[in-house]
Amino acid sequence: MFFFKKNPRKPVGNRKVSITDSICDEYILQYNNPGQNGECELNIGLDFGTSSSKMVIQAPDLPGQPSYAINFGEYSSEVSPYLQPTILWLSADGVCYLDHHDNTKKIRNIKLKLFLDNDECNGGSASVSQNDNIEALAACYLALVLRYSRRWFLETKQDLLCHFERFIWNFNMGVPSPCIEDNEENRIFRRVGKVAWKLSTLKESQITITQAGIELSQVNDPEYWDNDEDFSCDFEIIPEVAAGAIGYALSDLRQNGLHIMIDIGASTLDVCSFKLDKKEGSNRYSLFLSDVQYLGTIGLYDSLINEPRNVYEKHAITLSATHDPMTPIPKEANHYLLPKEEIVAALKEVQESYKKEFLTTIRRVINQTRLRRDPNATVWRNGRLPVILIGGGCKMEFLYKAVEELDDWLKGLVRNDGIRFLSPPIPEQLVDSEEYADDYHYLAVSWGLSHRPLDVGDIIPADHIPDVERPRPINWRSRYVGKELV
Repeated sequence: MFFFKKNPRKPVGNRKVSITDSICDEYILQYNNPGQNGECELNIGLDFGTSSSKMVIQAPDLPGQPSYAINFGEYSSEVSPYLQPTILWLSADGVCYLDHHDNTKKIRNIKLKLFLDNDECNGGSASVSQNDNIEALAACYLALVLRYSRRWFLETKQDLLCHFERFIWNFNMGVPSPCIEDNEENRIFRRVGKVAWKLSTLKESQITITQAGIELSQVNDPEYWDNDEDFSCDFEIIPEVAAGAIGYALSDLRQNGLHIMIDIGASTLDVCSFKLDKKEGSNRYSLFLSDVQYLGTIGLYDSLINEPRNVYEKHAITLSATHDPMTPIPKEANHYLLPKEEIVAALKEVQESYKKEFLTTIRRVINQTRLRRDPNATVWRNGRLPVILIGGGCKMEFLYKAVEELDDWLKGLVRNDGIRFLSPPIPEQLVDSEEYADDYHYLAVSWGLSHRPLDVGDIIPADHIPDVERPRPINWRSRYVGKELV
């Protein structure tokens, strides 16, 4: 039983992905009948999202450095064919799938569970349970996505690539900004990414939790990653904030200096301050401060749809407690119903509560950056603080207007000109870029990740950048000149 189906629901360009060994070999890495024109480097950029994943594959050796967003066909989200839901289907015997099969359970919150506590990651009955090996589940999910994406690319881009003798694969995976530092979260994502690649290159058509566990038990072996030249690749984790800024950094809009990146995802809000400059002709991203909170759009949506029920439950308790059993039961339906205005007011209160937490997170990053991380930045004195918005939530009018409120707040705080919104432009290298006009805010990170680390530039983690020492307070008493000394 293979994890793909032959006829995807949605067309992939002008073709459909079929599973035929006449086109790709069983490893889904090379052509069965290679050409004679040497090697071609192919870079995978995988944006491992909390609700959905996105992938772009770039061919930097070809003229124009073309890159292609992966169309996930029947596995994709209804929102966009370039969004692969971060959901794994697991059978009782441990076989993993990207879609529902008989006797499988649905696993969600895979990425969240890798770096958030149980209390912060409570996605309900479909979330990861205490008994699940979360690293194995994440590796299996990513392995399935990698297999599908490489197969899609090799089948739909034959005319472009079939003359090459061999492909050299590079794999970059995005991680939340705190996970780029030398910490356990960093090590977790590295283990998961390496095992995912290994699983995706195995001969077996099925990917299982058991095999993932075996690979994870060996991944810390120094020879694990370099013992098979045929199926190895260069793997790196790159902070999503830097990847999301690459399109901007390579564009005509680019300016050096302090920036704020706000990534509004379905499950999380990732806010990071960073300074962009150049060193020896290469971009340098100095990450100052970051914060990841479970404040994505799903949480807001869940709160909004649950609030009317909460209001009516309180209303029912009040009706029951105040009803006199000696009086007739009211016949009018209005007695049992709440006025529309009360429901609307309750929903607005939910939005305001969410917006308060949302803005508090962003303001905290900005203010702490101003006080101790980069107090000498010129934007605190004049000009506007550049703010880059990415992620699916940035298109929500409610959240966009909430971010706009930072303008007056910052003007009052530092007396500068407020904030300035920046939108990463759609890169020309993204082939058929006009097709992504409505989807590029989803693809900005994965496109940035599809670059070679050397082309991305230097990324300096926050733990490598010390706080700026504040000037010592002036001892005015020692300098005081009284009238008796004049």
